[in-house]
Amino acid sequence: MNDLIKKKIIAINLISFFFIWLLIFLAGADKPPPIGFLWLVGLLIALDIVLFFYLKSFLPRLKLRKKGIFFIHMVYFFVGGIVLSLVTILLKPSYLDVGLLNISFWTISIICVSMINGICCYLFNLILLRLFEQQ
Repeated sequence: MNDLIKKKIIAINLISFFFIWLLIFLAGADKPPPIGFLWLVGLLIALDIVLFFYLKSFLPRLKLRKKGIFFIHMVYFFVGGIVLSLVTILLKPSYLDVGLLNISFWTISIICVSMINGICCYLFNLILLRLFEQQ
């Protein structure tokens, strides 16, 4: 894979991921967003950094259509969802007071969103690779 194409695809991913999720968070926030909204922006930046390093190894494997790439990709997003939900719970210990059922619902919700994001990421990059191959 051409290094320039890989950099372009990674840049498109990082910018679109950041701004799409920022808009989703803004849609659900109070108007104007409270100062605590900055934590979500920080979280998006941290996730963008993780995505940057992940895409550097994922894109060449996707281009070669390595066997089992979709399954491995989804495992990464599943584990990422678990880690993200646990980090959010541990950063706000008062979440532990809401009970095991609510914590389980929170964790499952984050994992589901992460898995949907993983499917979108896979398809998005498949499309980008095909578009850049045609050029």
